[in-house]
Amino acid sequence: MTQKELKAMLASYARSVVGAAAALYAAGVTDPKDLWAALVGALIPVAARAVNPNDPAFGRLPAASAVESALKKAKSKKAKDAE
Repeated sequence: MTQKELKAMLASYARSVVGAAAALYAAGVTDPKDLWAALVGALIPVAARAVNPNDPAFGRLPAASAVESALKKAKSKKAKDAE
């Protein structure tokens, strides 16, 4: 794992934690134990993406040449007239 990928995963985890904690706090939950559970629970989606080798996140994207080749082969579909 590169330094860039690690930073991206940590940033994703931080967003998950802040979102979970903010939702609980806005709902009136201020118990530290519940907020701690939100912190731990926010780790699950990030960890799931980290262990999935088929997930394109965190730098596992196709090469630019592969994308260009796919775009050249793609054919557009024309919308049928709705008359």
